[in-house]
Amino acid sequence: MNFAQNGRFLFVASGSFKVDRMRKIDGLFVAIGIVIGGFLTWYAYYCNSHREATRISEFLYVLLFPPSIGLMFTENATVLEQTFIVSMVIAANGLLYGTVAVALREMFSKRESQK
Repeated sequence: MNFAQNGRFLFVASGSFKVDRMRKIDGLFVAIGIVIGGFLTWYAYYCNSHREATRISEFLYVLLFPPSIGLMFTENATVLEQTFIVSMVIAANGLLYGTVAVALREMFSKRESQK
């Protein structure tokens, strides 16, 4: 049985609200990963063109943006190839953050169910 509320259908079946909320959280983690990857990529290119800019520790790049190692492929690439590579690396970071969110949820949900 479902009811219309604010133009959307809400499912009364048990657990459906929880699943929708979890998908939103996973999407939020993916978005956070994309934003962090995009910012760190932009800042790396900014620092390369502005030598006086403060540098971010490379440890933070490895910690927050592990796929950034793939940006080395942009060294001798054309502009179109650079755009593609940067897009794929940023998307990979979003996928990584989403995967971590799912893994953490599974890990902690199993702990709760064991109690």
